[in-house]
Amino acid sequence: MRFWLYPNLRSEDASRLAEELRRRLGPDIAASPEEADMIVTLGGDGTVLRAVRTLHGVDRPFWAVNCGHLGYLSDCGREDALPALEKLLRGEYRLEKRVHLAGRLMDGRQVTALNELLFHRGACVHTLGVEVKVNGSLALRYRGDGLLVCTPSGSTAYNLSAGGPVLMPEMELLVLTPICPQTLSAVPIVVSSRDRVSLTWRMALRDDADEWPDLTADGQEKMLLPLEGGMEIGPALPPVALARTQDADFYGRLVRRMHWNAE
Repeated sequence: MRFWLYPNLRSEDASRLAEELRRRLGPDIAASPEEADMIVTLGGDGTVLRAVRTLHGVDRPFWAVNCGHLGYLSDCGREDALPALEKLLRGEYRLEKRVHLAGRLMDGRQVTALNELLFHRGACVHTLGVEVKVNGSLALRYRGDGLLVCTPSGSTAYNLSAGGPVLMPEMELLVLTPICPQTLSAVPIVVSSRDRVSLTWRMALRDDADEWPDLTADGQEKMLLPLEGGMEIGPALPPVALARTQDADFYGRLVRRMHWNAE
């Protein structure tokens, strides 16, 4: 098995671990992601999100080692990386398939995200008029700050803070969560990842032409949007595969990280 390393170079822990892995793997380090059997990310969840978007189209599984903070997407921490690597080399792992998003704007621009796509009014002081259709049928229409479209991977991030539900990681679902809607009838809804979701937006007032709404992918990639427009959203194929050498305990990890049920 050959590996390609994707460390967060701003992290000293990730850089040191990358050197340890290079010494351990030697000739099993691939020269490019296309030549590798597995991509190894060393950093926090942001590093995983960046790697998935940067390497979109390279159909390889990802093994994530947490050298950051939360590490929801990681298989293990830095201290367990070498024993977990031995499991990988012995084939003692499973692949966890994760839905990720692909969006296409009416102007032809495209974007992908593993966690979420956030449509927001940006710097504009006025509300954003939002309309969402699912398979051609109207699902949401409201004015507010925007809309969050998230995968199960992103359901514990901004979506949770905005009042959306938590989904199990391997569910083939999406959550559409209105951001500060000006009506109580606009609530988060859950749809199949195979559904065809279309979004249109329009600024409520048009006298602030120097202030534009925006679209942010995974909290990392941001683009300005026109004052009104549309977008089609669906799953990016193939799904993202995360290598797991540890026993799955999603809710246990969630409870510990969120300090829920503390007595």
